Amino acid sequence: MTKRNGKKLTKKIIFAIVAASIIGVILITALGLQIGFSVADKIECWRPDYDKQDITDILEKSELTDDDYELLYSQTGLTKIGIDRALERGASGKRRIMEIQEDFFEERATQKSQFAPFVCTDYADKPAMPIYLEKGDIIITSSTHISGVRIGHAGLVADGDMNTVLEANAYGTFSKQSSASEFFRRINFMVFRVSDQTADRDTVEKIVDYTEENLLGIPYEGLAGIFTDKNKIDKTQCAHLIWYAFNQFGIDLDSNGGILVTPYDMSHSPHLELVQVFGFDPETLW
Repeated sequence: MTKRNGKKLTKKIIFAIVAASIIGVILITALGLQIGFSVADKIECWRPDYDKQDITDILEKSELTDDDYELLYSQTGLTKIGIDRALERGASGKRRIMEIQEDFFEERATQKSQFAPFVCTDYADKPAMPIYLEKGDIIITSSTHISGVRIGHAGLVADGDMNTVLEANAYGTFSKQSSASEFFRRINFMVFRVSDQTADRDTVEKIVDYTEENLLGIPYEGLAGIFTDKNKIDKTQCAHLIWYAFNQFGIDLDSNGGILVTPYDMSHSPHLELVQVFGFDPETLW
């Protein structure tokens, strides 16, 4: 009887040690995730630490110099591509540039929107003015993070005039067409276009059409490429959806070629050109 009781006691002790170890691992993991979440949650909307300048005279010039474009970038976050887009629209475009400058310098408070354990999207307390969008533009933000990892979000512009994007954004949902306005409420964003060296405008528009016709209604999977085959579209996430569409036309937007494509990876793609930056330091970007 003593040996049996001893064996039972030993089993109970082992079970208790194993259970305590599992609980300890869970608690330590949860603590680590919370610490990472708290650190990542300290992001702010970047704004210039230098003076705002009057750019009215520059915008009235018939032809801008490289120095003009450089100054306008530092004052608005608009590259030459973005400035030229606006100036093509005449007086209304110049007003848009001035509004973008106002937003670029205005201080904004960060509003946190936690929608799952250790998952949060950071919004500004007021939206920022975007440049005129064009079909095929890609909008990227770092505003969403899981614990200490900023996974960000990305959308493919379907219609610039209607400000619509194609995106995949949350578990339990499907890839869909949405309003681009949601991006401009976030704490930061960048607008990119595919370079002319990579593809002409007709090809880019065909890629957007392909996405609309074939890639909407796909179930969301945040780790598509890890839990699923990167080269298949059974499930998808925001960056993977865009990468997959362009990859069907021989354009690989994944800058590091890993199995998981992220908004960060795409923001460093040599195939993309910056049009506008807001809320990121324009010198370092993401």
